[in-house]
Amino acid sequence: MKHAEMNKKNRQKKNNGITTALSIDKINQISLQQFLTLIREEGRWAAARLLFYLYIALSLITFGGFSILTLPIASRLFFDSWAFWRYGKYYPRLLLQGYRVMGKMLKDSSYKFLFSVPLTGQPLKSPDRNITRLASNWVHEENTCHNCSRCCDKIFCPLLDSANGNCIAYNTFYWRYFLCGRFPTTQQQLDYYGCPKWKMRYQEEG
Repeated sequence: MKHAEMNKKNRQKKNNGITTALSIDKINQISLQQFLTLIREEGRWAAARLLFYLYIALSLITFGGFSILTLPIASRLFFDSWAFWRYGKYYPRLLLQGYRVMGKMLKDSSYKFLFSVPLTGQPLKSPDRNITRLASNWVHEENTCHNCSRCCDKIFCPLLDSANGNCIAYNTFYWRYFLCGRFPTTQQQLDYYGCPKWKMRYQEEG
C-alpha cells in the first residue's frame, strides 16, 4: 500500500514538473507584447474573481440584503442574464448554499479544494486536457456527462435543474471562472465526487 502511494506521489511530481517545463517553454516562445497582453489578461481574471468573492461575502454578511439590492448583478453572474425576475426561486437557494459551503469549510479545512482555482487562471468551460483524460470505460461522447450529476448532487447544488438534469448556470461567469467549467483539476476532486468520466493523466487505470 505504501509503495503504491509513493508511486502515485512520484507520478504527481512528474506531472507537475512537465507542466512547469511547458509553462517555461511557453514564456520563452512569446514576444514581449504577448507577455504584456498575458499579464493584463491575468490581472483582469484575478480582479473579476476578487470582486466576485467580495460580492458573495457582502451577500452572506447581510443575510442576502446586499444581493437583493443588486439582483441584476447576481442574475448576470449565475444565469448570464440581466432579467433577474426570471430566476426568483434560485436566489434564496444560492444564499443557503453559500452558508452550507462556509459551514463545510469550517468543519473540514480540506474542503477548500473546491476553490482550488488560481486567481489568475484563464476562465474555462471544459477541463484542461493537458492534465485530464477520459476514463477508459467511458463509452459516451466527451461533451456530455450522460445524465451523471454526482458532482452536483454531492453538494446539493441549487443550480441543477432536477426536471432535466441540466445546469442552469452552464457557461456563465460562475461556470467559467470557478470549478464547474474546469472540473477536474486534482485527483482529490475526482475522489470526492466519484466522477466516472475523467481521470488525471498521471493516474493509472485501476
